[in-house]
Amino acid sequence: MSTLQKQTAPSATAPDFLTVDEAARIVRIGRTTAYDIARVYEATSGADELPVIRLGKQLRVPRCRLEDWLGGPITWPIVSREPDSVSPPPASKPAPKRTRSPALE
Repeated sequence: MSTLQKQTAPSATAPDFLTVDEAARIVRIGRTTAYDIARVYEATSGADELPVIRLGKQLRVPRCRLEDWLGGPITWPIVSREPDSVSPPPASKPAPKRTRSPALE
């Protein structure tokens, strides 16, 4: 098994640090909202909103702080809000062709 396969295998426990996008999906808010409240956390020196730390240019959400903020453990893996595959809508039947009756001509 390669290193890549080991890293991408699903895990029963959440990682110690989540991306802001992963945290947003857990809390069921939009990505933009999550980044907005993460910026508030940074601007207030950690007094308010989504707990994040900056690692270089990246923001990460410590799992333990997120669980404290939420008041309990998070569910992992994240359950998608949308189905993996969306089936196309059923094809509509074409309208029947109209023919003129000979009596009307």
